[in-house]
Amino acid sequence: MSKGYLVLFMDLPNGSLGAAFPPTGKGSVDLSNNFLGRQEIGYYEAELSPGTYARLKQLHGDIDFSALPVTTELTPDTKTVSVGESSDGEDIDTRTFPLHAVPDALEPLLNEMRKASEHMLTRPLRVLRGEGAPTSPRFPLEKPVSFEVTLRNVGAQAIEMENPFVPHAPDRTNLRLLVSKDKPPGQLREGDSLWMELEMENVHPPEGQKPPESRRLTLKPGAELRFVVRKKMLSAPGAYRAALTYFTSRGERGLETMEGQLTLDLGRFEVVQSAPNAQP
Repeated sequence: MSKGYLVLFMDLPNGSLGAAFPPTGKGSVDLSNNFLGRQEIGYYEAELSPGTYARLKQLHGDIDFSALPVTTELTPDTKTVSVGESSDGEDIDTRTFPLHAVPDALEPLLNEMRKASEHMLTRPLRVLRGEGAPTSPRFPLEKPVSFEVTLRNVGAQAIEMENPFVPHAPDRTNLRLLVSKDKPPGQLREGDSLWMELEMENVHPPEGQKPPESRRLTLKPGAELRFVVRKKMLSAPGAYRAALTYFTSRGERGLETMEGQLTLDLGRFEVVQSAPNAQP
């Protein structure tokens, strides 16, 4: 990356996006939560499309930041977006704004930065992608529901990640299951959705396989980790949807270690009342 570059930092619902846009060489995106419908987290690098940096530089230079509202103290849960520039490749001069009150003057630059970020997301370098689905379209009321889950390295380099088969708290995994009634999001009411912490007894390897034992796993490009989540629900018969969140942290380890929260849409399923036993 050349010395000077422009940057974008943006809060996501449960993570963040950080992007760097250099005049020459490869730009980068660091993603710690789902973005634009992608069920993946990680690090991406790509050459910017011709003319991209020049447009970004022009749009950045056209903004009179001194005329924009000054951001005062924000509550800790306020989602923000920051744009800025590093002229020496080290110190970054940024301005931060609440996502709910982005100045109109900033929108053209943000739109171009988002487009450039989307381009770089097509070049995964160290990226973990997830997918999952119910093991059956319907489950008897008295039985657990279960889902097949796959975590896959879709990047060009090896990655390190935390093992969902190893406890991260006493008997707790780094997985959470969300089950909601199958309604449009705007029609969900209190009590229609339930988050469930998963215990070790809820996570199983594919049939005939043994789970990995180390706290962290290394996945080479194209490699995957598969497991089954099984959980008894206290629910009424009906149609439901499920999602799974997987947490992994970097700690003091290197950038090849995944950091963030990956959320997987597990799809739709039904809970059905079992037929009564036939009488002799």
